[in-house]
Amino acid sequence: MQIQLKKAIKYKGQDVFMLDIPLEDLTGNDLIEVEEEIMRSGTPFSATDFSRVYCIAVAAKAAHLPPEALKMTNARDFSRIVTEVRNFLIATDSETETTSGDSTIPENLPAV
Repeated sequence: MQIQLKKAIKYKGQDVFMLDIPLEDLTGNDLIEVEEEIMRSGTPFSATDFSRVYCIAVAAKAAHLPPEALKMTNARDFSRIVTEVRNFLIATDSETETTSGDSTIPENLPAV
């Protein structure tokens, strides 16, 4: 995902007008690392938390930037980034959803 900022931010002495946030490149481990970093900071966190803090940290992880850099965006850009990340994390893609007939899932898993 690329986001054209309404107002540039300064990062490492340069004006940044465009953010490249490849969310699709993140792994489950990346999301766990973000959660652990938030918990270490003392910020309360729950497994269902899609807060601004979490979403901006996920975006920063994908963009290989510190969260502080994304926190410098103006309110509209910040909200757009948070919304895009939240939508990405909760969206389902019907073409990739697993069905019971999918051969990639072992059939001997216990029922939950």
